[in-house]
Amino acid sequence: MVLPAGLLVSVGLLSGQDSDSIVFHSDVVLARVDVQVVDSHNHTITGLTADSFQLREDGKPQAIKNFANENMPIDILLLLDVSASMRPHVERISSAAHDALRVLGDNDRVGIMVFDTTTRLRLSFRGGRAEINRGLSDVLNVERFNGGTHITHAMMSAADYVRREARPEARRAIVILTDDGSQDARNDMGVERALSRADAVLSYLHAPEIVMQRGGGYPGRTGTGIPGGTWPGSGPVILGGGGRRGGRGYPGGGGQQQNHSAGTADIAKDSGGDTFPVDDASALEDTLARLRQRYALHFNSSENNESMARRTLSVDLTDAGRRRYPDAEVRYRRVFLSGTSREAGAISITRAHPPEGGPVRAAMTPPPATGVDELTTPKRRRMSVDQNYGSGVHIARDEPEDAPAPAKAPEK
Repeated sequence: MVLPAGLLVSVGLLSGQDSDSIVFHSDVVLARVDVQVVDSHNHTITGLTADSFQLREDGKPQAIKNFANENMPIDILLLLDVSASMRPHVERISSAAHDALRVLGDNDRVGIMVFDTTTRLRLSFRGGRAEINRGLSDVLNVERFNGGTHITHAMMSAADYVRREARPEARRAIVILTDDGSQDARNDMGVERALSRADAVLSYLHAPEIVMQRGGGYPGRTGTGIPGGTWPGSGPVILGGGGRRGGRGYPGGGGQQQNHSAGTADIAKDSGGDTFPVDDASALEDTLARLRQRYALHFNSSENNESMARRTLSVDLTDAGRRRYPDAEVRYRRVFLSGTSREAGAISITRAHPPEGGPVRAAMTPPPATGVDELTTPKRRRMSVDQNYGSGVHIARDEPEDAPAPAKAPEK
């Protein structure tokens, strides 16, 4: 079997080692696993080395051939909701960007895409912080902030752009700013598949609902309010998160359209991303930092992508790493490489080992990320299988509290 095209180049860039020291065999492919390690307070653990991890495929230990730490370059697309009511939140992000962008490395790039009922690329991937800041200022100067919201379409468009334009050797991420009040159909699986094909993580900056007084401005702001006339009725109007938009007096409106959740937080969790309220002063900086604070483990596999999808993979800290970080949670996903294309699997989680002879200790389950739990099951999960991944790779979703218990599989 021939090593996938383009992989030799990316190995040299990722590992920081001389590629001449790496021995390849014609009957193996180089597989990659992306890993994030957090403590019991959901703070990322940095400074780990290849010797900190143990990796197993179908229970068999695999040597880590190449290792990339947080210095691995990343391409990040900022996906900004510019529908009505979102201007204050975009202004907040623009103001925070000057400091937040300092956490990025010299080889990192940022692009800007905006959306209401359509998507528009405002800045292609750039490495210069001054250009990125100017791009954010241009969004505030050019956009009218008076349209509806199609979040599902925007996430799919963003994933497609990242798939086409991100560098092969870089991590890929989308940071979406929105209030999650959408007017197009929710399609979690479709967006997750698009993110998987792009090998991209989605992180979510959650904008709160804004109460708009009839004929007035934004709370705490001057001006005449959202352009387009006064609001019908005498009470306040709530924008975002399921409020009603599109009626008479709404900018660009014409008929009633009920907002609903686009599932942005759930999609972010399933992709391995984080969720932060945009009102936090450090929300953008924390999001960018956590996207960089991840590891890439490469190992030789004798299987092709199709058969790898049916094999179990586990990643944990070594015994020495566990003694140092006993409650660490290891979140990881396999990336399938084929030529110059790539696709990410589902997120898996390894929590702390149980004491010998004792029950499994469940580490604190943080809100931002969840997935397949290797060692503990703190809540019942429904497994939704995507046949395109092949059997054995799945995406976990929360069951409603009153959902019936799943039927047990017959014992073999």
